[in-house]
Amino acid sequence: MKYLPLFPLEIVLFEGEKVRLHIFEPRYKQLIQDVMEENTSFGMPIVFEKKLEGTGAELVNLGLIEQWPGGEMDIECEALSRFEIQDFHPLTQGKLYGGGIVRDIPFTDNEDKELKLRIADLLGELYTHTRFEGGKFPYPTDDFPVWVHKCGLQVQQEIELAALTNMYDRQLYIINHLKNLLSSLSALSDMKDKIMMNGHFKKLSNPL
Repeated sequence: MKYLPLFPLEIVLFEGEKVRLHIFEPRYKQLIQDVMEENTSFGMPIVFEKKLEGTGAELVNLGLIEQWPGGEMDIECEALSRFEIQDFHPLTQGKLYGGGIVRDIPFTDNEDKELKLRIADLLGELYTHTRFEGGKFPYPTDDFPVWVHKCGLQVQQEIELAALTNMYDRQLYIINHLKNLLSSLSALSDMKDKIMMNGHFKKLSNPL
């Protein structure tokens, strides 16, 4: 277990994911400034429906992208691992921001190649069906953190997915999600077709 300064945010991050942040609140400007000066990591617990979840991701600052005149910053970070909060402190002594004691959640990258291909097929079918991005999935399926937010998951589903501690189980979760989503889209498409046909065949003869 370890103590981390905490930056709660309404975002779910996965291991190895890179994210750009615009820092403008005084407490978090102070937090990032401390992190950069001390070359340390910080935690980003998930906020969902205005409530602090018990898990989050540990991040390292990869660099300052831009510094604004008022002290605001654009930075790039990378998620190292996920953690579970053991003890949360709304304020760190002498600081504007909070912190907490966290426990690392081990993760096993046991990706299955056949499931990976199945996911790629389902994503292609999803984007073709919706005609989004020209009907083609535009993200590399080799890079899980890049495309995982692009497959129609709700925030609660992303939280559930992140809670799974190995890639194989995450693959199964995504496949089940995509199958359900495609089934719903297909049913909606059938309903729209029936609505469009309504009234077009009023003069039907009675076969009896």
